[in-house]
Amino acid sequence: MSRWSDQFGNHQIHATVQTMRDWLDVEVDEIDAEHEGERRRFQKALELIQAALDGQDPELFPENLLTNLNTQLRQAQIWNQIQSYSSNQNVQHLRNANDHLTGQLPLVYQIGSLAAPPDAAKTVRSIEEAYDQFCKAIEKQKGDFSSLVASLSDKVVSIESRSSEMSSDLDTLRGEVDSQLSNWQAEFTAAQTTRAEEHSAQQIKRGEKFDDTMREIRAKSEAETKDISTKHNERLKSTFDEYTQEVHKRLDDMKAKHAAILEIHGLVGTDGVAGGYQKTATDEHKAANTWRIVAMVSLGLAAAWLLLKFFLGFGNASAGGLNWAELATAGSLTLVLLAAAGYASRQSKTHRDLEQQMRWFSLEVKAIDPFLSSLEDADQKELKKQLSERLFGKDRTANQARKSGVDVGAYKELSESILSPIQEILKLVGKG
Repeated sequence: MSRWSDQFGNHQIHATVQTMRDWLDVEVDEIDAEHEGERRRFQKALELIQAALDGQDPELFPENLLTNLNTQLRQAQIWNQIQSYSSNQNVQHLRNANDHLTGQLPLVYQIGSLAAPPDAAKTVRSIEEAYDQFCKAIEKQKGDFSSLVASLSDKVVSIESRSSEMSSDLDTLRGEVDSQLSNWQAEFTAAQTTRAEEHSAQQIKRGEKFDDTMREIRAKSEAETKDISTKHNERLKSTFDEYTQEVHKRLDDMKAKHAAILEIHGLVGTDGVAGGYQKTATDEHKAANTWRIVAMVSLGLAAAWLLLKFFLGFGNASAGGLNWAELATAGSLTLVLLAAAGYASRQSKTHRDLEQQMRWFSLEVKAIDPFLSSLEDADQKELKKQLSERLFGKDRTANQARKSGVDVGAYKELSESILSPIQEILKLVGKG
């Protein structure tokens, strides 16, 4: 045998078809025409596949088609349904398998078209075997049905006999029940009448007792309510008086402590000093911002003036030389604007320094209160002396060193601000 023949013989399609045929070859307890039709149809499909396989040339078989057919047969809709049928012989599984097998019949016929013609005898034999199996199933079903009919006939006779006995017993029981019901009805009526009378009498007694009890409870409740209200009012008044005394006591203590704090600082009140420094710092901040705006506006005007003169030109004198009068006029206005900018800048810095100094003094005055209260009397007096020297009799003007001499930095800054524009103007005139 060649390797193609071995490959065909070992293909899984043979095992798939044989397994399905074994699952279909099961003995069915109850069978009918529809059941046999479903099973015969699936068996014919398997025989058609087997005939197509038998007619294939082992060395020229369509491997891809056989593999595809094997995959489709092993899908859950066919494979699992036939497997389930072999276990419970439920015809619904055969219906489901046949429905899904319908879609694979074109593939089966495509494979069959590549095979040799099927053997007619083999087909007839398959039909005879299927018919024999159907006959055996019918014969077995007939025997089982006859046995069942005989068994049911005996049961029917027994049931009829038992029914007669039960009918007689039922008539006797019905008479006894009617007699007992009459007696029970009479006894129940008498007992019901007695119970109704007793219930009415007891209801009247309970109502009278309930009214007496409610009157006693209402009187006792009113007395207890008045007593509790009186006690609560007395306790509330006592508690309110104690609370009022405690509030007055705490207010007196707060006033005493406040007076002691004022006494620690002597004649200077902390809130007034700190507030004064804070207000001064705020005013200095506003003044510094104002002078800074003046400085920036002066510089902007100077720059705008120079640009204007640059674009318009300085003109020429009647003799053809440089117009020094116009140049002097432009330079003088520029110097005035630059001097104003320098002065405003120095004033802004002076106010900014004063603002910083006042804020530091305000912070120190606010922070000294808790520190003073935790010191001994001697230390408090010494610290109050030092604090008085710092707070009173001092010149608060910023940059005191400038009063005795010339501010070199400011002078240099002013000189540069004046000379730089003049030098630029001269350079532009020389180029012209």
